[in-house]
Amino acid sequence: MTRASVLLAFLLAVLPMPAAAQPAFAPFAARDLAPGVHLLATPADYVGPAISNVSVIEQSDGVVLIDSGGTIAHGRAIVAYVRSITRKPIKAVLITHWHNDHPLGIAAIRQAWPRVRVISTAATRTDLLGPTMTSVALQPSEHFETQLLNEAWQGVVQVRGLAAAPSTTAEQRARYERYVASILDFARGFRGTYLVPPTETFTDQLLLDDRERPVRLMFLGRANTDGDAVAWLPRQRIVMSGDVVVSPIPFGFGSYPEDWIRVLERLKALDFALLVPGHGEPMTDAAYLDRLIATIRDIRAQVGALARQSVTLEQVRERVDFSAQSAIFGTTPRLRAGFQSLWLAPMIENAWKEARGEPIVQGEGLLPNGPAPATSDRARRPRR
Repeated sequence: MTRASVLLAFLLAVLPMPAAAQPAFAPFAARDLAPGVHLLATPADYVGPAISNVSVIEQSDGVVLIDSGGTIAHGRAIVAYVRSITRKPIKAVLITHWHNDHPLGIAAIRQAWPRVRVISTAATRTDLLGPTMTSVALQPSEHFETQLLNEAWQGVVQVRGLAAAPSTTAEQRARYERYVASILDFARGFRGTYLVPPTETFTDQLLLDDRERPVRLMFLGRANTDGDAVAWLPRQRIVMSGDVVVSPIPFGFGSYPEDWIRVLERLKALDFALLVPGHGEPMTDAAYLDRLIATIRDIRAQVGALARQSVTLEQVRERVDFSAQSAIFGTTPRLRAGFQSLWLAPMIENAWKEARGEPIVQGEGLLPNGPAPATSDRARRPRR
């Protein structure tokens, strides 16, 4: 199975959002975070592939977006929402990092506003145009569309098999049926999707100035990827973190443990009033960041000590004990399974490589290809 297949099934059970879905903007539900600052996110009853949070910031001469979803259909929903609240154009989109559920709505946005600025860090642009991107092209691709439809249908067959099992409860069966509808809708929405590369990059920070809502785009260091960007609204004290912060379970594939701690500390130093994660509920304090810092430190301490003694990765996995961290993050059986597959498993490898001085390369860490059972105890995410 792929890393994507692990992530997607887990998201059948977590990443809830409290707002009700508006059909006109599906799969997103909209809410206001502050005057002129809005959030598009999947609603409480959503069951399906992970879709990034999308922040919408109104400025005097246009709208700034933070991320854009994972298909051209998501981009169309974003366009419809922006047109429902203002006549101003979308003037800029920040791609926080290269994972597919964040940049692939831009094609529809650029169709609506051809002069839109597409912005990322320099490292993210390199990732987007490099070997990490294996499921999307720079123009609509029948090959990739067929590939995704085939994978979606494999998932549907598996889920319907699970739903038909005698042990499946009525509640689980209803969840599986919602998943089937969502994955087919996602696959249909992928038709015509293509990657729009960044038109400009930055290496430290970039100011999108405005009298009322200035937005400072910043690269605080490597964390979840090698090019994570965050957006800071100093007047509102709102920060959009991308996948540097994801709740209730963080994602740890191809990440940089030591650097990640420093980035989280820098986020805390902003003294934000609200943090919008890449996925999950906005946060009004740094408590969750403290938990992330603690688990990364614990992983580095346990894994690093063994790695420096030339203990193999497989032996390290057998010897470490993260039961205390699992109890903090895994408050339900599904969350415990997700914490193991989405966080501990990849982060142990990251920390092992870090301690041995081995490179952590974007796009590595994929499991062998093949379908995965879409149970509520596993996780899936859109393909990279």
